[in-house]
Amino acid sequence: MELYIVRHGQSAANAGIEKDDPELTELGLRQADLLGERFKEIRFDRIYASTLLRAAQTAAGAAKYQTAPIGIVPALVEAGTRADFIPDEAAIRRECEKAVFHEKKIPCPDDPGARAKLVLETLVFPEAYDGPFDEDRTDANGDRLRDTHKKILIVSHAVFIAHLLSQLVGFPFDRNMIVSQDNTCVNLFNLFLFNDTRRVRFRRFNDVRHLPEGMIT
Repeated sequence: MELYIVRHGQSAANAGIEKDDPELTELGLRQADLLGERFKEIRFDRIYASTLLRAAQTAAGAAKYQTAPIGIVPALVEAGTRADFIPDEAAIRRECEKAVFHEKKIPCPDDPGARAKLVLETLVFPEAYDGPFDEDRTDANGDRLRDTHKKILIVSHAVFIAHLLSQLVGFPFDRNMIVSQDNTCVNLFNLFLFNDTRRVRFRRFNDVRHLPEGMIT
């Protein structure tokens, strides 16, 4: 399986304009549009975004050539989002026509690391490791590889993405460690079974090849 984890485009807050639920700037909308161009030849089986408007707007741009609905998932919000935050569903539906508020209620513990673990266990790992497998082969050494070859896109936020990466690759999260995530950057993983053992291959980190140099923020 291919798992794409993407940060949202430049928001008003990133540009220094403080708002409770900031929308994308004009530059952020263009970044999301270029991300959609990058993904034009990919067909995602699942697309998810947080309930923060900037993530939903980014997902809308990223998915402009996709047919899959965009699942809006509260558990994907940024670390530190207020527990009493109420998303603007009307704005999300206006900005993201493919939005579907996700039916799976993922618990949202205060610890973002625990929340990231629950997100992966609910939305990703079953698709990667439980089959059905599009590829199931044994090589000359007797090693068996199984891969669903599904593709999942998650649009979230810089700090919470760092927690997702921590859970995926098994490094302890340290708040003093800077995990660079440019706006609309792509982090790409392969997830598959190798001799019945779960494997994760980290292929791309903070990849913004779809953006001209002057648009990287």
